[in-house]
Amino acid sequence: MTNWARVLMSGLTFTITLCTAGRALAAQDGEPTIILHVVNHAGIAPEDLARAEDEATRIYAAAGVHTVWAAENEAAAVPGLHLRVILLRRDMARHMIRTARVANGVLGQAARPTGRAYIFTHRITEMGTQYGRDFVWVLGQVMAHEVGHLVLPIYAHSDRGIMRAGLILRSNTDRLFTTEQGAAIRSMVMASSDVTR
Repeated sequence: MTNWARVLMSGLTFTITLCTAGRALAAQDGEPTIILHVVNHAGIAPEDLARAEDEATRIYAAAGVHTVWAAENEAAAVPGLHLRVILLRRDMARHMIRTARVANGVLGQAARPTGRAYIFTHRITEMGTQYGRDFVWVLGQVMAHEVGHLVLPIYAHSDRGIMRAGLILRSNTDRLFTTEQGAAIRSMVMASSDVTR
């Protein structure tokens, strides 16, 4: 990167920071914060859901982003970017899959304009069984991935990390956001804080 490009990037970073300074409360200990309102149509047991949320939280924490999990209409005590994670039961998911012509093997779908991440829990169960993976772990990974589509500037998959097009369930490599994705997410969350969807 040239010196001129570094100066330009520093200026852009300063401008974004200045514009979001009034939203500093959105961060917990200086971290950008995402409030994830969970709609549990699938009836996932509370203890399993909490463990899945912990897995997604770990992934976002590694990217420097604080997550707060709340029930569907629960008011969160901390301000930040509000998004919804909708856990669909089998019939609901099948209807969405059929209507949207979702490919086989896809475990969720993000609707960026509405700030909603739809999770196909029956497919997660099937994939977990097929590859001998814990349902809760896969659920946490899928939630992190689909929310990633909502908070990354580009709605695209990457060739590595948590945003790969397919969860490689046979692999034991850690799945996190890349350094570049983490920086992009932090900027977008800070710029979008206090938005309720």
